[in-house]
Amino acid sequence: MSTAAIAGIAAAAVVLGLALLLLGVMFWRRRRTEAAAASGYAGTNGEGKNLAAESALQDTHHNEDGPEAQAGVGWAAAAAAAAAAAGGRDDPGAVVDVEAARPDVCREYSLVDMEKATEEWAEKNRLGSGSFGDVYKGVSPYDRNKAWAVKRAQVLSNDFQIEVKEMASKHHPHLVRLLGYCLDFNPATRKMEQILVYELMHNNDLETWVGPGVANPLSLRQRLDVLIGVAKGLQYLHEFGIVHRDMKPANILLDAKMQAKIADFGLVKLSGGTAMGTTVAATRVMGTPGFVDPAYYKSHKATPAADVYSFGVVMLVVITARKAVHVTEDTHTNLRKWVAPLVESNAVSTFKDPCLEAPDDLVLRLACLALSCTGMPTASRPSISQVLVDLVKMREDAFGAQANRVASRIDEEIDASFQADFDAEIARVKSMGVSGSSSGSV
Repeated sequence: MSTAAIAGIAAAAVVLGLALLLLGVMFWRRRRTEAAAASGYAGTNGEGKNLAAESALQDTHHNEDGPEAQAGVGWAAAAAAAAAAAGGRDDPGAVVDVEAARPDVCREYSLVDMEKATEEWAEKNRLGSGSFGDVYKGVSPYDRNKAWAVKRAQVLSNDFQIEVKEMASKHHPHLVRLLGYCLDFNPATRKMEQILVYELMHNNDLETWVGPGVANPLSLRQRLDVLIGVAKGLQYLHEFGIVHRDMKPANILLDAKMQAKIADFGLVKLSGGTAMGTTVAATRVMGTPGFVDPAYYKSHKATPAADVYSFGVVMLVVITARKAVHVTEDTHTNLRKWVAPLVESNAVSTFKDPCLEAPDDLVLRLACLALSCTGMPTASRPSISQVLVDLVKMREDAFGAQANRVASRIDEEIDASFQADFDAEIARVKSMGVSGSSSGSV
């Protein structure tokens, strides 16, 4: 055989070997991509980040005892299940929209998401300010039908993610739901941003509906329903050893069905207070004048009894439609101290809200219960569970046992809404297919 023939055979062998090697690499990469896609992570987002790698890290970091663990399924598995239920994908690089697949999960958003949601913090979207920071009305950039309340921190917390995880794990029909958060660098200010995303309550807060000069004041039934809802929410928090420390009408929000939901629980730490717990020493007292428990103010130790005191003042505000502290040029009047002697003398017509159509004896019972919540020493106060029992009994006396049965059914329906939301969104994923997303979850 000639030298030229041998050289030709050798060259052909080399080419064939390289071709087989290339085919092997391509096959291996395709199998890896398909495996990642089956987990709901394959592909990249608009910024070119590998979602498979990022999401795997996020799932490892967040899946120990967050809400997705409580639900019995991780958000990654839910996304994969949704994709599989959708009938497969033609594009192995497609990524499930996690916001659609798991609406009950507290999701991590980028600063770009926040700026889109609030139209770059437009003044027209600013709803107000609180101890945590400014509050803006926003719309989800992933679903324009979802309205948000976006809270932008004024003071940064070192334990932001820990506290967010704690808040995200608390689900109750009478707590405002934490939908997500943002912990991101702002290149414009060269500072970190800490932002919380809540569901938007369309009927504002209790302060809007009870007070001097209110156009459409709440009925007796509505006021009782609100107080009972708040008591249930506080009872839930206290069972977990969480003390709100700033219970007031402005932190009681009303949804489209006028159901009460407690806002800003867990924000004490993020506002410069202390971690959530049954009894904790604070560097400074959190709360609003007129609603703060004097015992808490003196000791700096927050207990559930401090919330009971504040709730008692809220009850007085609901009954009287007066402010907790009435300030004039010369004096200021504490509502609790003003009402107490009037209750002792049965002067109901003097302190009752003129717009409240209710029997005097029922109003007197409500006032006595409210004052017992503000009693001293703190050991004399009822627990929030005892207060709840009394309020439910008053509603039954006023409107019959049927009223409580209807209210219980409504609570059960609301309690099931988290699962219903999830089921509805999974159905939407099945019908529409999958889309891209770039966020993680808590």
